[in-house]
Amino acid sequence: MFAVIDVSGSQSTYVPGIFRDRKVPKVSQVSAIKPVGRENFPTDQSPQRSHSSFQTRFYEQVEAFSQAIPSTLVALDIMASPVTTLPEKASLAQAWELVKNERFRHIPIQSQKGELVGILSDRDLSKGTVESALAGIKGRAYLGKVTIEPYVSHPVLVAAPDATLLALARVLLEERIGAIPVVSQEKELLGIITRSDILRVIVSHPHFEQWG
Repeated sequence: MFAVIDVSGSQSTYVPGIFRDRKVPKVSQVSAIKPVGRENFPTDQSPQRSHSSFQTRFYEQVEAFSQAIPSTLVALDIMASPVTTLPEKASLAQAWELVKNERFRHIPIQSQKGELVGILSDRDLSKGTVESALAGIKGRAYLGKVTIEPYVSHPVLVAAPDATLLALARVLLEERIGAIPVVSQEKELLGIITRSDILRVIVSHPHFEQWG
């Protein structure tokens, strides 16, 4: 199962395709359809070819893996945990320090109440830095005065702990995102999954060398 969390921390049902349109004011106003779950995404449906070759190959690899080696792997088994987060009032300098030291490409962002409200990618961070430079703000000391808040991506798409490997791969493909946080029913942040995490699972499988 997947859901969408907006900037206020409110959670609504994920509607396939609607998350991609970041200009929608409130996802909660969209009529809910059958939620994505463990039984969704039949393997005989191929992703649309409008996606990049890398994204398509990524999904096809996971799909073939799921067919060749039946697995019950779910988000809880794949996710990286615990998760390093930043507050929405953090500075660009703090974010860069985290990316540099931990080599993260996606950082979940939390409100002052500790609620997940968005996600900051390395691309968002680069955009903020370039815009700051164009405005005459340069150097770490100055970037320490610029908050990440305007550059955080929201709403954020999240997964339930029981989302399957194939469902996760398809959502990453269809929504053109590189990472998805995993949250509990109580909206507690449990972990985060990236494309690299999914591919690592495939490569580390004991039967990988015999597969394909």
